[in-house]
Amino acid sequence: MSREAKLVTSTDYVHPKRPAVLRAYNAVFDPAALDLERLLDAARRSTGLHDFGDPFFKTPLAVLIDSIEREARLHAFGRTVIQGRLVGMLENRLRVEQIVRDAPEIESTPILRPIVIAGLQRTGTTLLHRLLAADPQSRALLGWEALRPVPQPGEGRTGSWRRRIGGRLAEIGLYRIAPEFFAVHPVEADSPEEDILLLDHSFTSQASEATMHVPTYAAWLEQQSLLEPYRYLAKMLRVLLWQKPGDFWVLKTPHHMEYLHDLFAVFPDAVIVQTHRDPQATMGSFCSMVAHGRGVFSDLIEPREIGSHWLRKVRRMIDRSLAVRDAGARASFVDVSYYDLIADPLEQVRRIYAHAGRELSAEALAAMQRVLERDTQNRYGKHAYSARDFGLSPTRIEEMFADYRARFGIRHETTNGIARLRTKATGFGHRSTLTATMTAFIDMLNGEPSLNPVEPNLRLGGQTALVTGANSGLGKAVAIDLARRGARVLLACRSGIPEAGLDIARESGSQAIEMLRVDLADLESVAKLADELARREERIDLLVCNAGLMPNKPRATRQGYCVMFGTHYLANHLLVQRLLASGVIPNDVFASNGRTGTRIPRIVFVASETHRSSDGLAFARLGELVSFSTNDAILHYASSKLAMLTFATELARRLMTERGPSVAVHGLCPGPVASRIARDAPEILAPVVDAAMKRVFQAPEKAALPVVYLGTAPELAGDTGWYLHLMRRKAVSEAASDVENGRQLWETGQRMLARWL
Repeated sequence: MSREAKLVTSTDYVHPKRPAVLRAYNAVFDPAALDLERLLDAARRSTGLHDFGDPFFKTPLAVLIDSIEREARLHAFGRTVIQGRLVGMLENRLRVEQIVRDAPEIESTPILRPIVIAGLQRTGTTLLHRLLAADPQSRALLGWEALRPVPQPGEGRTGSWRRRIGGRLAEIGLYRIAPEFFAVHPVEADSPEEDILLLDHSFTSQASEATMHVPTYAAWLEQQSLLEPYRYLAKMLRVLLWQKPGDFWVLKTPHHMEYLHDLFAVFPDAVIVQTHRDPQATMGSFCSMVAHGRGVFSDLIEPREIGSHWLRKVRRMIDRSLAVRDAGARASFVDVSYYDLIADPLEQVRRIYAHAGRELSAEALAAMQRVLERDTQNRYGKHAYSARDFGLSPTRIEEMFADYRARFGIRHETTNGIARLRTKATGFGHRSTLTATMTAFIDMLNGEPSLNPVEPNLRLGGQTALVTGANSGLGKAVAIDLARRGARVLLACRSGIPEAGLDIARESGSQAIEMLRVDLADLESVAKLADELARREERIDLLVCNAGLMPNKPRATRQGYCVMFGTHYLANHLLVQRLLASGVIPNDVFASNGRTGTRIPRIVFVASETHRSSDGLAFARLGELVSFSTNDAILHYASSKLAMLTFATELARRLMTERGPSVAVHGLCPGPVASRIARDAPEILAPVVDAAMKRVFQAPEKAALPVVYLGTAPELAGDTGWYLHLMRRKAVSEAASDVENGRQLWETGQRMLARWL
């Protein structure tokens, strides 16, 4: 295997890899700001020419420059490259005008029935493009031509060696700077390239928003007609045909889907090849391509912004292409399934040629076969990606493209899924306070990749969250975070009323805070809270079952159960089921007022990794109050958290419907938190425990990150059954996920709670 083939692309998009020389460049140089007139002057000086042709391009270029300067956040090298690219395209415009004046016959060169591949990104368009371009009778834009489409001084009509060398050097340079990008999308000087790079000479293409963060420019461009840019594209294609003739053009870029109306106005006999593939497979792949591309120019990559922007953009591209098709252009389209293309690529080529009325020669077929043998998948490395990295859950993607999938019969693409998740306890386990503490330290030092926290700008306006145990520590930090995001937050606490609520309101800047009194060690109190919420016809979008404790000696709930078992499991079972039955948490399993898809409510259980060290659930003596020593307390705590997570997994199963989960149920261990959970530690250990928590354990604000992630992250919308440890995804223990354990706990809990259900 070659060295390149061993490469696997990074999914740490926020921290793009940089060669040392590039880091040094960024540290030393500070290129000047982009300026329209300076760019025009630079192009004039380098070419000695002055006529750019129709000046329509200046308006989009000005908008683009303004957006780059205000929004793109380019590093020094990125700014240098973009400036060079803009000047280069202006130079090309000058040379196009000059060559058309020198050879006026160019303007009358016919462009007959071009084949335009206009499918979504990552749907096999590159493979199909390279196959069609292999036909000796076809004409396709090559990589080096895209950079310099016009002969340079001294090259004559057909000379190209200088431009070929320039293209090859650009290819080598890009590979040295960003080798991972080649594993995503090979950029080769002598291979067919997208004609979007020609449209870019009018500064009106998706290329800018794919390679830079320029939302103002992107929004402006969507409101423009691209008729003039397509006319200029035709002009450049004629210049290229004048240099090297061909019977027909093979064009390719997803950009065309958004502007087919303008394309047909310029190329009325075009054959549009639209490729189709499962959006679940393509969205993550394309967003990863954008992230890697932007990483060439900027150090500030926002994966969720990329996902949100391109999810909407791809939907727009589909809608605009369908509008043209349904307005009377259906006969111009050929639909190609990605799966049919992979299974028998040459058969799909035959279909396209038949539709275009062209003969597929034996010579062309032989050339295409050579392409298939040469362009093997992963020859530059393996492209690793996940749509979730960009804030896109499977449910969110499915909702966006369900009608598109149905219209074209696009199958669901099977995947290998995530790697096997850890199920065993880490470190020294949790069978004593000492080993649990040592394991917690080890876990905090774990260097495994973690999930990215929810971005601060995610808003929760119009949503209501209920958080138990929110008067201090972790629960209070979660409540503050949710309130800052605009959620209305209900705080269910035994103490701290109203002081804790006032603190949360002050720190969050929100007045949408309400304290509700509940004692989770008293099932009567829990039932009253559920009744009150039902009476008020509340609708809870997020329930965070956070309250917890670990006393150093046996204590009983008001009903006589072990207080840890009663608080961590029984109270939550009762509260959740009552809220589901009354529809306070909307659902279609226990009530009939559910929401579907990405709008389903979420329930988050704050559990503990200690559940992995429990001896299991003793169903015959569940919740029984027994004596234990200080050192044994953690084992009883572990068993109560095992009950909590077993309940959570069983609840997730019971809330699953044919349409997907009716309510999302997740669990987590926040890791060691500097909180009051060990407030009942023995007096002799209290100073040590308190010092350790304050100096070494996480602050509640940091520990709140996985709670907020499970409760609000867009990439989990519509999903259920996640478990996090810190900010890493794991599987719950085998005992917690065991179906029989879940059934037995549910039935036992129902009997124990029958009086209040």
